[in-house]
Amino acid sequence: MPPGFFAALSLVRRASAGMPPAARAHVIGRFLTCPFLRVLRHVPPGSRVLDLGAGHGTFARLAAEGGAAVVAVEPDLRKTLSTGRHPRVRSVTGYAEALAGTGTFDAVTLLDVLYRIPLAGWDPLLQTAFDLLRPGGVLLVKEIDPEHRLKGAWNRAQEKIADLLGMTLGDAFSYETRERFGERLARLGFERFAAVEMGAGYPHAHILYQACRPGASGPGHREPVRR
Repeated sequence: MPPGFFAALSLVRRASAGMPPAARAHVIGRFLTCPFLRVLRHVPPGSRVLDLGAGHGTFARLAAEGGAAVVAVEPDLRKTLSTGRHPRVRSVTGYAEALAGTGTFDAVTLLDVLYRIPLAGWDPLLQTAFDLLRPGGVLLVKEIDPEHRLKGAWNRAQEKIADLLGMTLGDAFSYETRERFGERLARLGFERFAAVEMGAGYPHAHILYQACRPGASGPGHREPVRR
């Protein structure tokens, strides 16, 4: 069962205890302003999860606490070196190309990853996610909804500050509407696309995109709910 809010916050605080103060503040602040636990509800129970762009590993740890076995991929060596170990999380420093021989997954997650990549780079990464999903596996992409302009402007301002502090990689601010993103995923072979708004109670317009690789249903599979 996924951890509740206070148990999750305690986990994040313990995991970040040895980090430099600025990095620890970033990790805890991100937990408090990103709906990790809401996204976690959409991860099939007992699944094997690939978390691409895992950052400091917060979502990977929370998924592992909920029973998943996670491979967390992050290219920023500063983040992977500062992240403590978890018995159900395997950390890989590098890009998706470093996953040769890891097998397939029940779920692939990308949380606030695509927007830092130019649009021309989205298809190759999403195609990799498709290839690494087993038939029936689910793709979960958490992004910012560009149709919420006020919250979107606040998010861009926050990210510019993070850039000035050297907290993140990437050199773009790329967004697509849910309709265009759904069309992109369909073109790549995904099906059962759904968009779930997750920004209620947060200063950012969080949105979760779900889609599946065609095939048999996975462990604990649930049909995406359109909203």
